Formats: sequence, C-alpha cells, structure tokens
Amino acid sequence: MIYLHPADPPAAMPVLEGTYGLRRATWEWGVETGSHALRLVFGGHFDRFPHATLALGHLGEMMPYLLWRFDSRASFYGVKLARRPSDYIRDNIVMTISGMYSAEPLNCAISAVGHERIMFATDYPFEPPNEASKFIDHVPLAENVRADICFNNAVRLLGLPT
Repeated sequence: MIYLHPADPPAAMPVLEGTYGLRRATWEWGVETGSHALRLVFGGHFDRFPHATLALGHLGEMMPYLLWRFDSRASFYGVKLARRPSDYIRDNIVMTISGMYSAEPLNCAISAVGHERIMFATDYPFEPPNEASKFIDHVPLAENVRADICFNNAVRLLGLPT
C-alpha cells in the first residue's frame, strides 16, 4: 500500500485510502465524529440520559443539514426512540462554529437548531484564531444573536461565571 504522505497511517475510512486531501480535518474526522454522535442518538443514549449534553465542533459535523433525513430513516427502519432523532440533536447537542467560517453553514445551523445552541470557537491549528474572530465580527447577524454565539450561550450552556 502506498500513502500520499509518509506520516499517514492507514485510513480509518478505507474509502479514503489514497486521497490524502480528504483525510483528517478535511472530511474524515467530521464524518467519524458525526457518526459517533449519531450512534449516541440512534442508540437511545439520550433516552437513558435525557439531560446529557454533547458539544460538537464544526457546526455539528453536518447534522443540521440532515435532520429530516435522520427522522425519515429512523421511521423507515423502525428505530425505537422516545422522540425523533432531530429532537435529540436540537435538545442534547450544542455546537461551535470552529472551522466553519462561512455564512451559509452558520445560517443553516441557526435555522435548524437555533442560535441558542451555537457557540464561538476557533479551529487552531487548522485556521488561525484571528480568522474565526474576523468571521464572527463580520458575518451578517443580528447583534443579539452575535452576542449569544460569542459569549452568552457559553455562559449559559457551560455554567460559566458572568
């Protein structure tokens, strides 16, 4: 087997072998992290621990885009949960903007889960911290929404002192 980068171990996702540009932070880690979170949702863990909260980076690892599909497939496959998968994602998962410095995904996440479930974060070392700051300072948002994402949500969700 030949790797495109000498330090690369075999791909955790065999479909990505030989595609160094899709590995790690480009695609692989987000898909794997989102899959682990979905295993918690579909496995009924939030039924057993309804007050548990999971924090995910990268605006929820693509989950806000797929809420309808998760609900549809859970119904189609007869997944037994007390609520729809989208309800657990909205109620038990919070997300950060880390590594997602584009208005379109942010607006999707806000629309899908509400700005109250989103916090500011950087994605260092993949992007310099000032890129995150520049983005959140200039992305078109109502000032109360920006304040919630930048500070108020972390205070509330993480129980930080004010």
